Amino acid sequence: MLAKTAIRILLYEKGKYLGVIVGVAMAVFLVLLQAGFYFGFRRDITVVGDSFAADLWISQRALLAFDYVVPLDDLPRYQALEDPDVAAAMPVIADWARIRRLPDGATESGYIIGLDFASGVKVNLGTNPNLDLNSLLATPGNALVDEKYLNRLVERPGETGVEIHGLNANVVGVVRGKKLFTTACLVVTDLDNARRFLGMKPGQISFIAIKCRPGADIQSVRARLQKRLPEYHVWTASQFHDLTQNYWVKLTGIGPILWLSAGLAALVGFLTLFLTFSHLTAEKLPVYAAMKAMGASTAELSVLVLVQIAVVFGLGCALALAGVAAALVALSRTTISVDLTPGIALAGVGFMAICSLAAGWRAIRKLSSVEPAEAFRT
Repeated sequence: MLAKTAIRILLYEKGKYLGVIVGVAMAVFLVLLQAGFYFGFRRDITVVGDSFAADLWISQRALLAFDYVVPLDDLPRYQALEDPDVAAAMPVIADWARIRRLPDGATESGYIIGLDFASGVKVNLGTNPNLDLNSLLATPGNALVDEKYLNRLVERPGETGVEIHGLNANVVGVVRGKKLFTTACLVVTDLDNARRFLGMKPGQISFIAIKCRPGADIQSVRARLQKRLPEYHVWTASQFHDLTQNYWVKLTGIGPILWLSAGLAALVGFLTLFLTFSHLTAEKLPVYAAMKAMGASTAELSVLVLVQIAVVFGLGCALALAGVAAALVALSRTTISVDLTPGIALAGVGFMAICSLAAGWRAIRKLSSVEPAEAFRT
């Protein structure tokens, strides 16, 4: 009965409550989308390094992040393979380059990744698993590019038309889901092509990605390798991830700005819901006082208010989620990254639900003290 009464009140003033539903939807939409931008940025920072099924990484000691490398020779790779618990070690080349489009001479920023696909360390590039990348990219000049940047370089895979540091490059395929957080295009090829593109000497590499044998103690392997290779730095996968993550999130202004935007969106959403629901309850106090005069208890009125808040919030959330889904489809065609997992979405909706309950609690406190005489106030 109380639920029906609550819904009848909403329908009686549907114009006013429709505006409230739109306000709730905008608040939830803003919170979810800003959170998605922030976590998309965090994902893209380490998207390349996280693509490796590696347990350990070896680098030069002077390393700020994955994006700023100091070359080393490949001797440590062979030394690492002598450890009984090391199953595979992949030499990795990574560095920045300028990509030139031949038809018009325009240049793009690129990030070159050179890999040894026969090393035994798996890398998830979002490509067809049946594709033999080892033989495909062994051809001089062959490379894969980020799918989102393909049309900015060539019209379709298999076409020539780009140069990297003056050398012809053939785009023979795309990588998916590996967009960088910068405006640079990710270019993946084999070691020999990467060295030619970047002008590196034979035997020079940037990192060594290591896969340990099943059941091996990762920390023990790391300690042994660090002792064996004191002039280099041996990282666990999580340490290597955090190195780059912390550099861009904490030591630059990009992370704080996005975090501030997400925080402001949450604050605006909180104030929108809290003030809206509080105002609507205060506006209806004479009605609730009249219902008290007719014998309704505070508990019954509290249920009525909570049902109204739940209905308005539920409809607003449904509208917001539909808007977010449409926004994600539109953004998927751009180079703007949004990482909105079900967990993040649930946390955002949960936060806004708590804001609504806080407003409901304030309303209930008012109902508990309202007197039947309030019904006669004008």
